Amino acid sequence: MILKTSIDKKEKELEIEKIAGKSYSLIEKVSLGIYGSPKYKIIDVYPENVGIRKKKNNDIISCNFEIKKEGLAMYFRIVNDEYTLVGRFNQITFQTSETNFELQINGIAVKTQIMNTKDHIKFLKTYFKYRTLSEDPWLT
Repeated sequence: MILKTSIDKKEKELEIEKIAGKSYSLIEKVSLGIYGSPKYKIIDVYPENVGIRKKKNNDIISCNFEIKKEGLAMYFRIVNDEYTLVGRFNQITFQTSETNFELQINGIAVKTQIMNTKDHIKFLKTYFKYRTLSEDPWLT
């Protein structure tokens, strides 16, 4: 689900929390080694009727990801509007190559360009580690 978070930010944060769970606290992030993702450059978004492609923009649109306790949130900004694409772990599929990272959450596909391969691999390892832990409480 894509949420426009530049309006009614507190309400949208509560909605994000309902979908993907709470964020890790700063102490948890440091102790568990969850530092978020590197920046990615958004190349394309499908389907076209999502609402964010209507804006004519020649700027480079960057995004980053936050691993939450029950899912993943992707944050990006177009012109002066902030958006969040959010989903639970079981709603997320992706493919990665040397240069691209394609992600699909709830039928919305986002194609991004990897800007830093080393940090991308580190992020994926962290993502899989905490995705596995959230799905199987016996592993904790």
